[in-house]
Amino acid sequence: MLQEEVRVKRKNQITWPEKVADQMEVREGSRLLVVYDEKRQVAVVRRIRDSYAGALRGVYGGDGEEIRTYLEEERGSWATSWTE
Repeated sequence: MLQEEVRVKRKNQITWPEKVADQMEVREGSRLLVVYDEKRQVAVVRRIRDSYAGALRGVYGGDGEEIRTYLEEERGSWATSWTE
C-alpha cells in the first residue's frame, strides 16, 4: 500500500503526490471520483477512465493464438445453441 501525506490549501486544494499519481496513471486533466464513507470516515479516490481500450488485455488469452482459440470455441458454442 502506498501512503503519502498532503496538506489542504486554500479552496480545499491539494497537491497530488507524484508517486501516487504515477501508480494511478493520473495526469493533468485526469478525472477522479472521490467516494466518502461517513461511517468509517474514509475517502477513496478512483480514476475515471477516458478510454477502455486495452482494459481487458490478457483476459481472453496471452497471445494471438490463445485469443483465436477462445473465439473459435465461443463461435462454435453459438452454432450449437441456435440449432437446439
